[in-house]
Amino acid sequence: MTLAIADIWQEWKKVTRFLECSKIAFTRESDIWKSLQIPDLGAVRISTANGDSSFSLTANDHLETLQDEGLLFSIVLTYSYSLCECYARVRMGLGEGDRLSGGIEAWGTDLLAQTGNNWPDVLGGRAGLIEVAVARNFIAHGSRLVGQSTIDRYSSAGESCPWVLGELLVLNYDKVELYRSRLKSLMKLGSQ
Repeated sequence: MTLAIADIWQEWKKVTRFLECSKIAFTRESDIWKSLQIPDLGAVRISTANGDSSFSLTANDHLETLQDEGLLFSIVLTYSYSLCECYARVRMGLGEGDRLSGGIEAWGTDLLAQTGNNWPDVLGGRAGLIEVAVARNFIAHGSRLVGQSTIDRYSSAGESCPWVLGELLVLNYDKVELYRSRLKSLMKLGSQ
């Protein structure tokens, strides 16, 4: 079943709420544990039970996990990018199993051409959307170090790479919000 455009925007709103609510919940949970003034959080074990399985960890490990928001940002960016791809497939009349041709720089050009828009109209332009795609690919493939293939991708598109060889990709809230804004800009311009 292919999602309709309205369904994709509904999912986009859900991802936004998920990000913001998760940040609130993480902060609140951390604040609760810190307010308990337990001298050794490493000695306190907490656990969950899910059917026949359970998971247990120390309160220290729990707090450390809550403070590392990188995984949350990775999930949000990956799903947001997927929604943008889905949006492009629907707008270009492709079926659910059909693949978009090329990277975002190729299929984004096709999407924009349908509405008479161009890359300079999109927040961050083509280079900015390639940056989003590369960040998403880093996450999807478990790598965070900029390699020569990343630099070559920019060069072949006639763009400047925002990173240097060997640089570590770091996601934070502001970066994910910028990337999501760029994707949203492409989607909106692809529908006008």
